Order: sequence, then structure tokens, then C-alpha cells
Amino acid sequence: MKSNWENRKVFFTKTGILYGFIIAVITNLTGCNTQQTNSLNVREENSWLYFENEKIQLRFDDQLFCKISYVEDDRILSINDEINTESSAMPSHYIEVNGQVFSHFKQTSYRVEDLDDPDLGKGKRLILTGLLPGIRKTLSVEMYESLPDVAISECTYSNLTDNAMSIDQIGYNYYRLDRQLTNPEEESNSFRYLQPLNKKWGETWTNVAVTDTTDENFLVPGSGSNYSGMPFIDVWGAELGMAVFHVEGEPRFLNVKLQVQDDKKVDVGFVTVPENTYGQFPDHIPPGDSVTTWKSAVCVHKGDFFNPAQRFGQLLDMALQQEGRKGFIEEYPDQAYEPYWKTWGMNSLAGSGDFTQEQVLKKMDELANYGFKAIMLDDGWQDYLGTWDPNPDKFKNEQEIIDFVKEAHTPKWGENKDKSFKVYLWFDLLGVDTITEAMEPLLIKNEDGSYFESKQSKYALCPSFSGTHDYIRESLIDKIVGKWDIDGLYTDWEDQNPLPCFAENHNHTQSAESVEDNYQAFKHMHDRMMEIKPENAWVGQCACAAVHDVYQYPYYHVEDASDPTSNGQVRWRVRWMKALRGGKAPVGDGYVEKMDYNELAGEPAQSVAIGSVITSLRWEVDELGGEKHARNWMDLYFSEEIYLGDYLGLYDIAYHSPEGYVVKKDDGTFYYSFFDDAPFEKEVELRGLDPNKQYRMIQYEEGNDLGNISGSEAVV
Repeated sequence: MKSNWENRKVFFTKTGILYGFIIAVITNLTGCNTQQTNSLNVREENSWLYFENEKIQLRFDDQLFCKISYVEDDRILSINDEINTESSAMPSHYIEVNGQVFSHFKQTSYRVEDLDDPDLGKGKRLILTGLLPGIRKTLSVEMYESLPDVAISECTYSNLTDNAMSIDQIGYNYYRLDRQLTNPEEESNSFRYLQPLNKKWGETWTNVAVTDTTDENFLVPGSGSNYSGMPFIDVWGAELGMAVFHVEGEPRFLNVKLQVQDDKKVDVGFVTVPENTYGQFPDHIPPGDSVTTWKSAVCVHKGDFFNPAQRFGQLLDMALQQEGRKGFIEEYPDQAYEPYWKTWGMNSLAGSGDFTQEQVLKKMDELANYGFKAIMLDDGWQDYLGTWDPNPDKFKNEQEIIDFVKEAHTPKWGENKDKSFKVYLWFDLLGVDTITEAMEPLLIKNEDGSYFESKQSKYALCPSFSGTHDYIRESLIDKIVGKWDIDGLYTDWEDQNPLPCFAENHNHTQSAESVEDNYQAFKHMHDRMMEIKPENAWVGQCACAAVHDVYQYPYYHVEDASDPTSNGQVRWRVRWMKALRGGKAPVGDGYVEKMDYNELAGEPAQSVAIGSVITSLRWEVDELGGEKHARNWMDLYFSEEIYLGDYLGLYDIAYHSPEGYVVKKDDGTFYYSFFDDAPFEKEVELRGLDPNKQYRMIQYEEGNDLGNISGSEAVV
């Protein structure tokens, strides 16, 4: 079989950065499928208490130290070093009050409750109680048959004294990891990790090596200005991985820790420091009272971050709905998968908003011929952030932008003069750079009464204030979408990420209210747009290389890879977002060009192969491998429609070489792509195929039929 294959460069040598092998396999014969039965169990053995599901096992000692393991057939695997000594790591849940750490609780009892959750189905809850002088610990852990690799927990601490306890910090789902437990030949800290946190523009956070100096203690959801993050972290080796993540329906201020110890073992978990939570978490426990940690989960897994990210998305979606809010979008409109072109950088490889109406109109015939469906007027079309009126250097007045939209909507473009374009605008919903009388009462303020100042837009609107909501609907969306007939808004810049607000006229119950209700501004924008244009309103999000606010997911159609600086970042960010939002969710590739600040990212063939939505800044085909290459892959984008398939996370981006990706269409076709930074000749396994079926292989770039292959022997 191997002799039937040609290991070819999918991309022209002009790119000089990426090589690949791309095929499709189509089902020929059907076969039978099998299904495993899930099981939940609580048992005592020797001095241990075990709580087990199909893929995860928790083992507790008599001081409530917990060891997390992965169940694989008859094997138990673990990277969790839970050795319980006075100098060891903390248990999975601990508290520090009045300067004293309470960790080694004496277990006094446990009980088991059966669960039947309307969303998750049948499960069990294990409730363990432990005591130390003056304080009681009650740890509640839930497992469900529908989540065979996840344990969800929260922990309550009760003050049994007559005096208030001042809380310094609380740790939860906190573990010490050691790669040598699964591979003695590796260093203890020989892991990769994904930590969706942004500290500076262009930083890779999706596939990072743990090193001897790794020391992360990051406050999420962050403080805006490209310093943002999500309550999730995954650490994995070739044999096994562990992830911890929040399952709350509201953003919470907490520290995500990833720290390498002197012995090279790795601590990972969450810590809540009350003084950093802006009032979200109490700073003391009154006599006779209790506090409970926020609900979080641990997931054990094989492979990279894809599976735990799926669990995070699944449970977050459920938590949002339990809060009475809209969940993730389940079915996306066709428009969300349409490729679009942006004016950013069209006159400068360094990137700029310089463009004219005439230049854009001149470009539109070419773009129509290649299949682009929408034109996005990027940063520079507007006069000021906040007021969002046309830039008089580009559109002299409102009527000129209305006329531009009308002309784009007219089916007159392309070689046959029969194509039309939707028109989108670059937008920063909360950003303000000039304070007007109308906007001044809406701005976020610091604790001292001064205006919060961002690094991009100068100021920011408070997302939870009712006055902001009215301004968004009546002054912005009604004008831009209702009056100008704009079809979509591409929300960008860092101001979208949550910030605490202390403005007295907003009457916040606490400063964190603007963080918890940050989504409301985006909801009002989205809902008003859908009211005006229910058939084709479109919302996309970038965030200028910052990590997106996951709690806004229900309110936009396309999430973008946000200014990637390498092809790896494109692939890995698309993978992360597909895992969270669903395998069929539309995810933009960032853009296919190689800008001066982005010279290692961008390739239309890669975007097609991994199922992302093609977006473009310049669309200068000589920079994209030539006209033939660009046209071929745009044609394949539409003919194969890989973007409509289900993105499957069957390969490990860190430990499989070459990197493998697979997308499955509803008709049973699998699309495989493999990437490396140099030409390769390697056998690859086509994962995901049914061993009882036969498949036909096609090299779809050129349409070559490569014969049949059995799903049980899918190595080529």
C-alpha cells in the first residue's frame, strides 16, 4: 500500500515553511458498531476509598488526599504524585486561614448519593467529611455515566470556632504531576501544556513545553489590555494528560497555577485569593458559618488538549443555560462559513487601515472570481471609537457609506457580472477613544474614580450598565445595521475582555458585576442585529491576539484565530476553538497572508485542509503560492466543504509526527491532513475508520484515486 502513495509537498516551496500530505477516504462498505457500557462504583479496599468511572479513578486516603488515575482496560495509569507527607504537595482541596494552612484533615465519614441530572443523566455523588481542630471540610465529588473521564467537585469549609476566620487562599483541583510515573526515562516535568492565557501579543499558548523555570500564577479572567484568560489548563505527556477547568456559568476571578518544583515535579490547579476577586468570594468565615469553593472539574485523557477542551465546552454550555442564559449556538447559518476579505494591510505589509473606496471597488471583481462572499472594511473606516461615524477621508458622509453598501449588494461583480457582496465592518463594541457628553456616564471607572485606560482604545464602556445597552441598541446598531444596511460586525481589540467597574452612577452591587455580566453588551448587540436582519446578520470576533471571553460564545457566529504568528498557531488555535464550540463550529484562520509581523503564518491550503473558514487581508496571489495554487484551493474550499464536517481530535499535536488532522463529513467521508516543517516520508495511521468497513482513498488536491483500504489496516 505504501508504494501507491507519493509524499508530496502540498504547499509550494515558495512558502518554505510547511509541508503536508492530504487525502480523503470515502466509505465503500458498511459494518457493525459496538458500544461500551459505562459504570460507576464506590468501594473500599485496604485503607483506600475508590470512586471510579469508566475512564477515571479517584483514590482517597484517610486524610482526603486524592490520587487521579486513568483506567485503560485492565491498566491503571497516573501522572498524579499524591505522596502524603508533611512536606509533600497540598491535597486536591485545602484552605489557608489566619495565616495557617489546613490540609491534612482526618476523614470522619463518607456517603454516596445517586444522581439523575436532566442534562447529564445518571451519576453518583461522593461526599467526604474531614476534621481538624476548629474547622470541618466537606468535599463533594460528582461523576456521571455520560462523562466517563471527568470528576466535578466543590468543597465546603465550616468554622467550628467562636471567632471569625480570615481567608488567605483556597486551593481546589490542585495536583502534583510527574511524567516519570508513566515514563521513567523522561524528566518529571517533560510535559506539554495548553493554558489559554494572554500576557503579550503573539504569544503561543496552545502547545507549550514545560521547562525547569515554568512558573505561572495567572489571574483570570484577567485585567483587559491583552492580559486575559480562561479558567482551564491542560498538561499532557505522550502517555497521559490531566486538565482542570471551571464549570461555572459566570466568570470568576481565580489564579491558575502551573509551577515546576525543585524536584522537577509540576504543580497545577486553581487558587482563590479573596482579595483578588473584587468581592466575588468572601474574605472570612463567620463563627458557625461556611464557605464553598466554586465548582470545577478534573479530566484525565489520552492525547492532547482536545478531549478535555470538549468537556470544558460541554459543561460550560450547560452551566450557562442553568444560569438562565443562552447556551452555545447549535446550528450555524451558511453565511458563517463564507470566506471574507478585509481591507487591513491592503496597502502595507506592516499592516494599516489605509484604503480608499476606489481601491476596494477595484479589488471586488477579482475577489468575486475567487469566491469571496463578503467585504470587511477594517480599522480605519470610522472616525472615532465609540461614536462610530464614517471617517471623512474615506466616506464624506453617511450617504456615501450607504451608497457603497448598496453597490456591493448589487449583483454586478466578477467576470460574469452576477456576484454580490455582503459588507461587514471592523468594530470594537466597548472601545472609546474620545469622551463625548453622551458616553461619559457609560465609561468604566477605576476605584479612585478615574477612567479605566486601555492600551488600544483609550477608554471602555461598561458592559453591564443599562445605559450602555441602550446606547448600543439605539445609537449604534440601529444606525449601522438599520440605517446603513451593514450585514455584519467583526468585533476586535482587547476591550472585549472583562474588567471590574467602580463607577458610582452604575449602581453595581459589586465591582465584579461588570465582569459577571460582561456578556450583556454583546447580547444586546447580537440580538438587535438579529432583530433587524434575522436572515443574514453576522457577528465575528477576533480580540487582537488576546484570548477570547468564552462567556460571550453564544453571541457570535465566527471565532477567529486572532492574529496568529505561525502556521502552528493557526492549526492549534483552530483546534482549541473547534473543541470548545463544537467540531462543526465555524472558525476563521486569522488570515492567509504573511505580513511583516506575521511572516510565518498563512496558507490557503492549510486552512482548507483543517476545515477553517478562509479569511484574507491582502489576497495578493503572488504571495500565496501563485494564481494556480490560490485558485485551486479556493475551488476546493467550495467543492469539498470540509468546513462543514465534524472536526475530530484523533491525533496528538505534540507527540505525533507528522501532525495529523481529520475532519469527518456527514456522508461518511474522512478528510486527513498531515503537517511538518520539512518534507517527510513516514507511515501514518488513518485514525477513526471503522475496522469493519472498506474505504476508497482520494488525493483530493488533484483528484487522484489511490485505491481501497481496510479500516482495520489503515496505515499508509
